[in-house]
Amino acid sequence: MATNRPVLCPNCGAQVRKTGYCSACYMHIGVLKKAYNTSDYYYNVGLDKAKARDLSGAIESLNMSLRYNKKNVMTRNLLGLIYYEMGELVMALSHWVMSVNYKGSDNLAVKYLKHLRQDQTQLDSVDQIAKKFNMALGYAESADYDLAIIQIKTILSANPHFVKGYLLLALLYIQVNNYEKARTTLRRVLKIDKANPLAIHYLHEMGDTDENIIQMRNESVENDGLFEDAYMEEVSVAEANSKPVSDGPIRRLFGAIEDRYRQMTIKTGEFGEMRFAHYSGIYVMVGLVLGILLLFFVVVPAQKRDLRKENVNLTKEYSEELAAKNAEIASLNEELLAKQGEIEDLQYGHDHADNPLPDYSDIEHGLSEDDINMIIQSE
Repeated sequence: MATNRPVLCPNCGAQVRKTGYCSACYMHIGVLKKAYNTSDYYYNVGLDKAKARDLSGAIESLNMSLRYNKKNVMTRNLLGLIYYEMGELVMALSHWVMSVNYKGSDNLAVKYLKHLRQDQTQLDSVDQIAKKFNMALGYAESADYDLAIIQIKTILSANPHFVKGYLLLALLYIQVNNYEKARTTLRRVLKIDKANPLAIHYLHEMGDTDENIIQMRNESVENDGLFEDAYMEEVSVAEANSKPVSDGPIRRLFGAIEDRYRQMTIKTGEFGEMRFAHYSGIYVMVGLVLGILLLFFVVVPAQKRDLRKENVNLTKEYSEELAAKNAEIASLNEELLAKQGEIEDLQYGHDHADNPLPDYSDIEHGLSEDDINMIIQSE
């Protein structure tokens, strides 16, 4: 005899009651099915964008898919592949590991992780790439753009699909006014991610049109010269007691970076006592200039903002007070009209009463002469 199998909740795996609600998580099966269908829809959208090389748009759609179903294994596998293509191996690994935790068998993520474990060199380079990228960011923040460019190029030579590295390199080239190199760098981004919003934004800021950007996507990047051995072709490290970096292997470039770092480090006891009295006049002038700049660029704008805000508040208060007065006047007018109506009703009722009061308007005197004579005679 056939028996009906219990319906299991797709969210927690518990049995679903006849009412349609899960016995453990109390979610309605209809709501869960709709959420999972929406997740599959966004997965299909992300897959279409990934096929069209719109990796940034695909990531956005796939993240939306995970919002409706975090256990969507296909979404996590595709998201890991996209991050792997963009050079972000850590993000790819995180999504593949979570995918395997949700589904341990018959899962492509198992194959991806096995392939990475076999390539131990690539796994070992992940930590080094992260450290070098953070070092490049530090150089950029301290305005050492030449060192930052060298560091980023070493990262990209080892990981040629690292989109974030290309974007940082393009910003560095823009900072040193080397727009041609910036366009070359952004062209490589568009070859990996055709609709990368930051790359398109940077190109627009440099004056490129949409037609130029579309043309860049079709151009080859094989011989653009971005990874030639002459890393310092467009920049130069000119410091006292240091020689310009010549063409050579990467090891010599790392040596130049280390030399520059040692020069920037101040050692204890290297300098003698500095007598600030000799520079007091200069310090006073610098202080005055900084004070004036602070006044015009910080204090005055802040005062203007406060005055505008106070003006807006006063206008609002006056408007509210005027509205209240107008409402009070309208109420008094209505009350006055009501009182006038009551007076008219009273007058109307008096004029049409059944027993009106006697009318004494024709009486000229209180007593006539005959009445007076009769009163005198009676006395």
